[in-house]
Amino acid sequence: MQVFTSPIISLDYDSVKKVIYQNWEGFATSIQFREAIDKTVDFVKQNPVLYIVSNTTTQRPVGPEDGKYAASKMPVLFSSGVKAMAFVLPKNVLTKLALGNFAKEQGMPSNVRYFDDLQEAEDWLFTF
Repeated sequence: MQVFTSPIISLDYDSVKKVIYQNWEGFATSIQFREAIDKTVDFVKQNPVLYIVSNTTTQRPVGPEDGKYAASKMPVLFSSGVKAMAFVLPKNVLTKLALGNFAKEQGMPSNVRYFDDLQEAEDWLFTF
């Protein structure tokens, strides 16, 4: 079921698996990026979501302040019932480097991991 859509993201929810998929596309302004993060948080607070897959394969880099904003919302997601979150790494080298730097700076918990493809991400997620 599609939860939200904009030019830079679609949020899709699988009610059987209790997973929300963030499918990012291209470049997002700060306003667009934060709106997408907020829509995800709002949905998780109001629905039974156990897992999040953030598919960034075609996403362009976001600024460091936006990365920090997203990181600041992770505790809310986990306190609302999310067990684990998987990122599918972007094909764009600059975006991949930015995401890697973000992970190093934030010190990602053990229930957040990065993967090269969607199937690997789902296989890991559903072990929680």
